[in-house]
Amino acid sequence: MHRFRDTTQGGSVRRTGRSQLSEGMRAQHDPLTAGLPWYGWLFDRILVHTPDVAAVLEVGAGAGLLWTYNYDRLPMAWWVWLTDTNPDVVTELRNAVDGAPQVTVTHGDLADLPLGDSAFDTVVANHLLELLDDPMPALGEFGRVLRPGGSIVLAADGPTHLIELDRLLAGRVEGWRPLDVPRFHLGNGALVLAERFAGVRQERFSDGFRLLDADTVMMLLAAVCGRRLSIEHAAEIRAEVAAVIDRDGHFHLTTDTGLFVATAH
Repeated sequence: MHRFRDTTQGGSVRRTGRSQLSEGMRAQHDPLTAGLPWYGWLFDRILVHTPDVAAVLEVGAGAGLLWTYNYDRLPMAWWVWLTDTNPDVVTELRNAVDGAPQVTVTHGDLADLPLGDSAFDTVVANHLLELLDDPMPALGEFGRVLRPGGSIVLAADGPTHLIELDRLLAGRVEGWRPLDVPRFHLGNGALVLAERFAGVRQERFSDGFRLLDADTVMMLLAAVCGRRLSIEHAAEIRAEVAAVIDRDGHFHLTTDTGLFVATAH
């Protein structure tokens, strides 16, 4: 069976603050969660809300990780379209899905998708709307391309997602600001979606991770801030984390994340 090529280093948005922390966490999800990894959980929810025969669209697909991790689980009668606003990422996606007969990749602006009206049974956006200053034009396009009764599945973080990592970095990385709460997040997304969609409901991913060693925490911090963390500050953080683990037996990391599901009118 075809498998996606590894293009996980790609990305469509230069993420900062909360979304950058989230990407670092999701990139390292396999060794950290004792439960179902994020991409498996998200795909399970898409399966529940999508017919066995369906056209599925992911907007802002980035490196295509959702499909990289779940291609072997793709129903035989699904046709999948992946779009992104970054032409370079679209090229990477096309290379990654080369030979996958059920997957089509196209370049498209979030507010002007090059797709027909009522063309899809399900539209997916994985941590996309929280990056936008104004999510309403994109939501209008999602509603346009969905068939009546189709489902929209929108993953998002809440205001406290990975807050412990932010606290470790605050004051230790030049230019690092407290995490901005985006316009669209788990706390307010239901109200935003209710303006355009019916039956809005929220589902939570998990209540957090228990990290058992300081090296894992430092790996995550390196993924989100890289060389901007000095050797001295890295040593301070590692000692602080190790002290917490010695005291509590683990370092708790909040995962205030989940998704909204709603229905097109």
